[in-house]
Amino acid sequence: MQLIDYIGKNDFNMIYFSMSLLKDIDYKINSNILYYKNQVIHYIDSCIESFVETLHVKCSLQTIYKAEIYQLLTPKLNKLYEKHRLFSCL
Repeated sequence: MQLIDYIGKNDFNMIYFSMSLLKDIDYKINSNILYYKNQVIHYIDSCIESFVETLHVKCSLQTIYKAEIYQLLTPKLNKLYEKHRLFSCL
């Protein structure tokens, strides 16, 4: 039995998407494409929105998936913010 069989396809895709999004954000920060915290947040919002729309689920389930993805990303994003010391708009 593999992990995808145990947790389901949508949950596995959400976890994979979250981890690949973090790698992408780290790369973009290192290459100075993103250097403000607000840019990162806007980029994350647009990526999550487009990902959730590809799942073809009801609106209420989309909201739950978005919240779960944000919960997966938040602790790791905070570590990235500390690591790179991004600018922040007030």
